[in-house]
Amino acid sequence: MPILMLGYIVGYLDRTSISFASQGLNKEFGMNASAFGFAVGIFFLGYVLFEVPSNVLLHRVGARLWIARIMISWGIITVLIGFSTGVEWVYILRFLLGVAEAGFFPGIILYLTYWFPNAIRARMLSIFMLSVSIALASGSLLNGQILYHFDGFMGFSGWRWIFFVGGILAMLLGVLSFFLLTDSPQKARWLAEDERSWLVQTLEAENQERAAGRTNHGTWAGLRDRRVLLLALVFFLIQFGNYPLAFWLPQLVKSIGPGLSGVQVSLLTAVPYACAATVLLLMALRFARRDSQVSHIAVPLIIATGAFAVITAALGQPLVALIAITVAVMCVLPATAMFWSLPTHYLTGAAAASGIAFINSVGNIAGFVSPYSYGVLRDVTGSDNFALATLGAAVFIASAVLISWRMVTAKRHSERPVLLETGH
Repeated sequence: MPILMLGYIVGYLDRTSISFASQGLNKEFGMNASAFGFAVGIFFLGYVLFEVPSNVLLHRVGARLWIARIMISWGIITVLIGFSTGVEWVYILRFLLGVAEAGFFPGIILYLTYWFPNAIRARMLSIFMLSVSIALASGSLLNGQILYHFDGFMGFSGWRWIFFVGGILAMLLGVLSFFLLTDSPQKARWLAEDERSWLVQTLEAENQERAAGRTNHGTWAGLRDRRVLLLALVFFLIQFGNYPLAFWLPQLVKSIGPGLSGVQVSLLTAVPYACAATVLLLMALRFARRDSQVSHIAVPLIIATGAFAVITAALGQPLVALIAITVAVMCVLPATAMFWSLPTHYLTGAAAASGIAFINSVGNIAGFVSPYSYGVLRDVTGSDNFALATLGAAVFIASAVLISWRMVTAKRHSERPVLLETGH
């Protein structure tokens, strides 16, 4: 878990580092809000196109080799972004960064199913999703210091050093993960024989239970499953509300407090994610012995909808706006963590590899659509209000879809336990 979390922390830093480089990109390349939104979003175009193939390959060749390959390749490309000579190169390299990183997150979700039984998987997902909060909180502080102290070092602007440092960290961690990760419990020599036998037997029994009544567990089965399609829609809506917070938050904080320095902006940007990390840690303890329910996802999303409404109405009141932003982040990130306990509860084998990757792919289409549309709306309207309102609408629709699905499922299967809740 520490290796996986470090990998995702560095990955998220490299993915979102462009948000802290935005002022430098604007100064050197004349990148306006729409162009910045496109540079953010084109990463997800490459990411989505190669997501399913990458996850299927991970299932076939092993997590250790494939996760290491992903980290090293995205590290190299991140460093190259720091050498960009124009907007066009930023676009090209951001697209290639998406291609390189494709399959990393769903690969880890799949990898966790190889190791953790249903009873504690929600707990481990919450712990793993701490990575996002840690990355965005620590990234704000780290990138702020890089911009301040490294500007002009060796003749490179501070924004370029953001990419240099992040890329080198990814490459080093990729090499480390190759030597420290283990593909499956069967290969874990560091487990005692009785521990290994118990874990293998428990996971195999759960796989057989998930596979009961299904005749096809291959790649296409995961892509055709109606539950996968519905969950993909829900995840798209959640990510539509989530990604602009990650990429636009520094600029949003700057607009709330125009007189803030770069270091002050980075410190305030870290606050919402530090609070979200606390919530995720409490959730990990709360779900130590049970799986998540639909309500654990829908209720935080409804609260986030209200928070977005407050942000929209209170942009002129810095303290209120920052509190509302913090509440939104504290709700959306834990809901995302709980979301992944749903597909991992009933998919198995190659169907799990393709189904999880497909859900994440569709969700990450929002990574292209949402930041770009946010930038366009910001340019057209001259403010963040309307763009923020669309984020609140997206997460509200996601909660409504989940609640409706839960009600329909309960009505159809009232004579037996609902698989989406506890699996018992």
